Amino acid sequence: MKDNSILKLGGICAILLGISKIASSGIYLVLDANLRAEVPAAKFLPAFADHPSLLLILFWVETLVGVLGVAVIPALASYIQTVHTGWLRWAGNLASAGFIVSAVGYSLSIARLPGIAKAFVAGDAATKATLAATWKSSIDLFGLWGYGTVGFLVLVVSLLLLEQNTSPKLLAWLGILLAIFFILIPIGAIIKAQMLLIVVAGVGVILAPIWWIWMGLILHRHANAS
Repeated sequence: MKDNSILKLGGICAILLGISKIASSGIYLVLDANLRAEVPAAKFLPAFADHPSLLLILFWVETLVGVLGVAVIPALASYIQTVHTGWLRWAGNLASAGFIVSAVGYSLSIARLPGIAKAFVAGDAATKATLAATWKSSIDLFGLWGYGTVGFLVLVVSLLLLEQNTSPKLLAWLGILLAIFFILIPIGAIIKAQMLLIVVAGVGVILAPIWWIWMGLILHRHANAS
């Protein structure tokens, strides 16, 4: 028998996660171009020192996403009945680590980045050169954990939903598409493809909230029906 409290909590957190992704993706799309991912320190840090608020809000939202995500994974595992338990547990463990690493990374950026930006702007040439090489404070520089592992989980869950045929097929296909875009984020960061990241963020602002909120409603409904 399924634990209804796990399903209910996971459903609520999935809905809140979806709402949070609307906020974070929307903020990213309206950020100053110099504050987006993979912009060199010489442009990023002065821009952040002048206008830090919007990016800090994005970091807080993404920290919340990481915290919420940890609660969703057990609910997904409880909801899905599958003979492929090994795949689901592996993907779930990776995504749990990914959500935690992402939340910690964004928290570190919130704490450290304002001071680094001020020191860069006020520093001499030697200080600027040192900070330009060491300024990034996140422990997930390319989004491999925060997006890659979560994308893998969404892919596994969506494929299992297709196999079970107990949930809307559209939800599963949207999940597969979302997983592809999540996995593209670390790839775009590694190869410094700004346009790819912007396109992925633009699609993500639509797909991610739909999938997480829809999944959350299903989890919550299933808890009430059990």
